[in-house]
Amino acid sequence: MKRIIYILILATCVFAAKEASAQTVGEFGYQISFPTGDFSDFIKKTSFVGFTGGARATLSNKRLSIGGNGAWFYFPDKRGVETIDLKEGGTVNGYFTNYTNIYGLYAVGQYDLKDNKEMAVPFLRLGIGGAYQNQRQDVGLYAFQADGVQFLLNGEAGVRLSKDGMRGITLAATYYWLPEASDMVSTSFFGIKLGIVNSKY
Repeated sequence: MKRIIYILILATCVFAAKEASAQTVGEFGYQISFPTGDFSDFIKKTSFVGFTGGARATLSNKRLSIGGNGAWFYFPDKRGVETIDLKEGGTVNGYFTNYTNIYGLYAVGQYDLKDNKEMAVPFLRLGIGGAYQNQRQDVGLYAFQADGVQFLLNGEAGVRLSKDGMRGITLAATYYWLPEASDMVSTSFFGIKLGIVNSKY
């Protein structure tokens, strides 16, 4: 899995370097995230700690750009006193705190629905790569942890607002999915992201 992810990201960077025009786009974003699916059973609370950053290069078709992103998301959830059943048998009762860190690295492709020199440019984005995650439960003096590398899939729909087509802000709805792996529950969440962008020619 790790080898496939690294090859995918490297291939994207090589293709971008070969096909890119003179324009590069840098972006940094802050995200509020909302757990969904099985992940919402492990983490019920909204996360206010999420950051993404990356760069893309515009292709000969000016509306298309590809590049790479990095991301960090932190989900804490103080659950209070609970009783859970153990996989090995038996139960544990105590004050539970669940949390996880997700560190992602993934290739991205973006399609702008308008010319990128417009003041408001809606866009669609797809990201594919990998992430390291450590899901942990603390109860009293005990801790249960599962960690490892997972496949990562990301989708975004948003709009970039800019006066000059170079510097601006983005507002996007995002979705992340990481399948079940290494005793970690399947992880999915959507978010609202606010970012800043800077284009260079």
